[in-house]
Amino acid sequence: MNEQNNEENKFSYLKYIKIFSVILVLIVLGVSTYITLHLGIFTVEQINISGNTRIKEKEILKRSGLRQGESSIFFFEDAVEENILRNPWVKSISVRKEFPKKVYIEIVEEEVYCLLFNEDGELYYLSKVGKRLGPANFDEGLDFPVLIGEGINNPDLVKEALQILELSLRSKVLNWSRISEVHLDSIYGINLFTIDKKQIEFDSKNIVNKWRKIEKIISHAEMLGIKETYINISSESIGVVNFELPVVRIETKEDG
Repeated sequence: MNEQNNEENKFSYLKYIKIFSVILVLIVLGVSTYITLHLGIFTVEQINISGNTRIKEKEILKRSGLRQGESSIFFFEDAVEENILRNPWVKSISVRKEFPKKVYIEIVEEEVYCLLFNEDGELYYLSKVGKRLGPANFDEGLDFPVLIGEGINNPDLVKEALQILELSLRSKVLNWSRISEVHLDSIYGINLFTIDKKQIEFDSKNIVNKWRKIEKIISHAEMLGIKETYINISSESIGVVNFELPVVRIETKEDG
């Protein structure tokens, strides 16, 4: 009988300890929440945004979900970064909390590499990897090579067109700044036009080898003092080149 009473007393004692522990935890949580929300110990007072030139600060703040005067405890950096990265102009981002009251957002923006003329007749900015950044406009500038043609929806052709532009960045004879349009066609491949109306037919495949041959053709023509107007390098075995021949004026007796 005594043993039974002891067991009951022991059980009651443990029950009271558990209840007391739960109450204590709730009190601690309540006090912590009150201190955090009402006393402003971890309240965001300063949000520093850097690296943005094209993206407005208001847009970044809206996507981040951060507001001055709210607690810095109840947000997670990864979630904020993911939301801001949904803006196509954002290449990378770093969000850092500096307790108790500061948040730093560092943005790296995409650079415009070329333009894309889509099937709806709209111009878009493209990044170096072919990411569509947004509609082109006069404020951001339009002085970029343009990808155009029904092949713009072919990922392989777009990749090769971007490869050509990348090769042109380092070229001394056919530089990126001289390229006006790159036509993409699902049948005939890639056709390039320069600002001085030179046409170069690449077709597709083995872009690097074809580019090297084009550089040799242009360099050789410059050495001879002649200008090429059309180059067809679609076949790796042979190439077709048209030259602009110099105009020779022949004097006649009527000329004196």
